[in-house]
Amino acid sequence: MEERRDFLLTYDPDRWRELPTKPVNTLQVFVTNRCNLRSRGCFYAHALNRTEMGLAAYVDHLEQYASQVDKVILLGGEPLLHDGLGSLLAENARRGLRTTIYTNGRNLDRLAGLPRDGVELRIGVYGAASSEKPLAKVGDTDWPVKVVYMLRHDNVDELTEVAAQAEDRFDCRGLYVSSIRDIAVTGDYWRDTPETISPREFAAIAQQFVEHYDGGLPRLDLATRGVLVTATQNFRGTRHCRFGNVFPDGGKIICPFDISRRLMSPELSFGERPCTKHDRCLLQKIVLVRP
Repeated sequence: MEERRDFLLTYDPDRWRELPTKPVNTLQVFVTNRCNLRSRGCFYAHALNRTEMGLAAYVDHLEQYASQVDKVILLGGEPLLHDGLGSLLAENARRGLRTTIYTNGRNLDRLAGLPRDGVELRIGVYGAASSEKPLAKVGDTDWPVKVVYMLRHDNVDELTEVAAQAEDRFDCRGLYVSSIRDIAVTGDYWRDTPETISPREFAAIAQQFVEHYDGGLPRLDLATRGVLVTATQNFRGTRHCRFGNVFPDGGKIICPFDISRRLMSPELSFGERPCTKHDRCLLQKIVLVRP
């Protein structure tokens, strides 16, 4: 069982400045269950290739929750496989909602003609070249991107290479470093599998990366994973879940970590339910930018 002790992240103030983070209410919509990959540790593997959300259902969810949220994240499956993605983005824009598309990056040609204003593109990868979802196999795009790197035991040594690829190949606005937590197998956020690295291991890896990274990316986002803190940031101020998740079949879950356990909720609430796994939200992050 992982020991729940904080790990203090330190950084050189001549190289990095810490931004204050303010969690925002976020609606995550799984717009399709179709996916072109089968990634180990995928928290949504149990529901792939079944259902896609139509525009009318999507609008119904927006009408119900748009006034309570600041941002919408479009997920899958693989959201770029949704044939009506442009219409979904238009509905978000009409309501003044920021949008993040979270993609595996294998279908970036489908971005052609889609609106960019108010849209962030995040590309999730598990390695530089050797995994089932490496950055090397992501297509080219002229969209600004943020690369999300999910650490596990077999890809820790590729983190620096991913950062270099992200900087060289893309208009990369930042690298988001996180880690896999396989709750579908363990039933407990704090338990590990042979594949996952513990939150404390993750914190040590993040510290080493911040100390030694000498590339030119303008921003690093580091998941706290329940243990990573800094001297300047009070992470204990956010305990209530700011997320709500809706699936193609209309099912709803509050905390994203409840997805693999299928802990359904009749309705979503934002900023009301205390975290059931820790004394602060496990989805918080530390943001470092160039001074």
